[in-house]
Amino acid sequence: MQHDLPKDLTQDGTGTVLLYSIHRTEDWFRHLGENMGFAKSAVVSCLPGEGDHNVIADFQHHQRRFYAADARHSDLLDAATVADIAARCRVLRFMGDPRAAAMILGMAEAMAKVLDVVQPDVIVSFPIDRYVSDVLEHLGRARGVPFYELTVSALNGQSMLMRKGALCQHGPDPDPALVEAGVEEMATPLFKPSYVQGVANFTAKRWLKVFAYFRLRGFVFWLISLLHRDRLNLHYLDAQSFLGHKPRLSDMRIVNLVDRDWRDSLDAFPKDRRLFIGLALFPEASIDYWIHDLKLIEYEDVIVEMATAFSDAGYLVLVKDHPLQFGFRQCGLIDRLRAIKNVKFVPYEENGTEFLTLCGVSFTCTGTLGLQAALLGAKSIVVENYYTTDTRDFIFLSDRDRIKDLPEEASSRDFSTGLEDRQRRIIANLLRGSFVSDFFSFEKFDKTNPSPGATELGHVLGREVRALMAEDGASARHNGRGT
Repeated sequence: MQHDLPKDLTQDGTGTVLLYSIHRTEDWFRHLGENMGFAKSAVVSCLPGEGDHNVIADFQHHQRRFYAADARHSDLLDAATVADIAARCRVLRFMGDPRAAAMILGMAEAMAKVLDVVQPDVIVSFPIDRYVSDVLEHLGRARGVPFYELTVSALNGQSMLMRKGALCQHGPDPDPALVEAGVEEMATPLFKPSYVQGVANFTAKRWLKVFAYFRLRGFVFWLISLLHRDRLNLHYLDAQSFLGHKPRLSDMRIVNLVDRDWRDSLDAFPKDRRLFIGLALFPEASIDYWIHDLKLIEYEDVIVEMATAFSDAGYLVLVKDHPLQFGFRQCGLIDRLRAIKNVKFVPYEENGTEFLTLCGVSFTCTGTLGLQAALLGAKSIVVENYYTTDTRDFIFLSDRDRIKDLPEEASSRDFSTGLEDRQRRIIANLLRGSFVSDFFSFEKFDKTNPSPGATELGHVLGREVRALMAEDGASARHNGRGT
């Protein structure tokens, strides 16, 4: 939906926006920045040869210095912040504490230099899903510079801005007609968000093909990192097989772990005694960065504890993996789940939304299935995130110690009445933070012939960002933000 801006923010040509780009998005982000209506825009990058400001050389210098000193904090980041950043990054978790801390502190020095030079009023990037952008967000926040995360909305054809999983909203309540249209679009078992792609052919042959491709990719990236003398670059490290979440060849047996007879178990359990667990992509920004409690980002343990609690309470637990996780999921989690009584690991090719009509209770940390479950009338257990409203519509997992109590809470809660009001609240909440635009205009973007969708996204993004800055009280440049 479009929002009206305060009159003093409708004029272009003031302020500075800094954009952090990732692989193959530099030109797209630069084009967005040039069309956002700010006086200046700049792109920062940690990839070789990219960005108006490139942090590689400064990062390498400071990383070596901090590593030699075995430093765990600096003037920019305290020890607790460094530990938090390391725990959330899918790469740093496996680098060892001394190296992880040195990389974080080195990146902080490099990014602080960029902030000193650019003096941005606002920072924009994709959702934080790596320590580099996490560091940048921390530094910006310390200077009073907001960091807005641009991503696709659950509403097809729209985008949204977030702050670590919290939906950024402004303006009046949406038009009731738009709310009704959104309900009609999303409150159906056939709904599929635009970012979910259809995948089929879940065979051992296809698993091996995926595995071999990414193993080869990791080896090639390792060679490139040697060539560029940039072995600690996150882009290259992220592809390496030593990371603890990467699958091994032995994980190909996952194709034999599915319970193809899962439907035979349904009759023994009434609908309200069936729990559906939709596994998320892992590792994934929505788990690592949207969930504030570090105990809850221990994703696999949380899933096992949830399945155990509901199984002990007499539930049938149906577990479905994300189709895009095929070829990446380790068997360890599935082995642990299948060892629990009345837990079934359903085939990849099954339609995830069908289970929301078969099960009275659903659990996903932050996945879209939690949104769909609530819209379809199920008891949806989630961690608070961009689509959640309040306890009238969701059951919240805010503390890992509460997992054991969730079966009783789910049994005692009644969501059977007021479904239409529930749907309207959820959709209205989404609409207040969504705006019509072509988020996927970054795909195959050609800087010599920019697509109209990318240009229009820049215009709309600029309007949205300035409106949020006004409501956040961050539109005026802060004095003394430099280090």
